[in-house]
Amino acid sequence: MPGPYAASQAAGERIEALYGRPVAELAADPVPGSMRYALLNSFDALQYADRAVTFHAEQLHRLTHPDRAIESVDVGHIADATRRLAHAVTVRDSHAQVLGDVLNSLARVPDVAPAASAVPQALAVSPAPPRAATTEPARSR
Repeated sequence: MPGPYAASQAAGERIEALYGRPVAELAADPVPGSMRYALLNSFDALQYADRAVTFHAEQLHRLTHPDRAIESVDVGHIADATRRLAHAVTVRDSHAQVLGDVLNSLARVPDVAPAASAVPQALAVSPAPPRAATTEPARSR
């Protein structure tokens, strides 16, 4: 069984591999509107969701501990703890899925310093092809 923070640890390792720097260092100088900023915000949400899963699991374990006598008033608390745990797992899995999909779509680009004497070349722009005329006659109602 994976550890309680496996989802956020894996995402953190992938972010570090993508940027070649530790997450803490990346978070030190946020640039709003950048991909790095979005990834770090998603990573924070995933870490929070991981902690919520752990918290609600521990709460449920406290309520259902074998040495504890369960009374009728505890049933509602146990049902609520179960519902909260299920919700936390769903949120965590959603964050992990989205962040994982985004990280899978990205690849690290090696740093290439542009040559000082290189003159940027204009990109050739070709006009869009004309739209084909419809061959069907217009229909009237």
